[in-house]
Amino acid sequence: MIAIAAVLADIVLILTHRVRASPESAKHTPWPYMAVGLAGCAAGWLAIGRPDTAWDDLFLTLICGVVVTSEAAHATRTLSGRTWAGWATAFVSGAAAATWLLPDPLPFT
Repeated sequence: MIAIAAVLADIVLILTHRVRASPESAKHTPWPYMAVGLAGCAAGWLAIGRPDTAWDDLFLTLICGVVVTSEAAHATRTLSGRTWAGWATAFVSGAAAATWLLPDPLPFT
């Protein structure tokens, strides 16, 4: 549930950014945000108790936690004008994506 909500919020941010931004901003590849998203995935995996991973769940976690998160972080930074907002979005969305690895829909239940 947390991962689904995070991915939907990321998609809304990306679409809003694509509608409002100039065409030049599409050339940017947010590599640092990808690294922070991956770190967020690792932190989220540790926070939810290091569940066993299957390849299909891991693939979904990495796509949502790294690729989609990095685009959403770039969109957040561009839309808000604050650098810390992009870093926070990358880390929190990456950590939320780690909940794809859980067998239950909600952690800590």
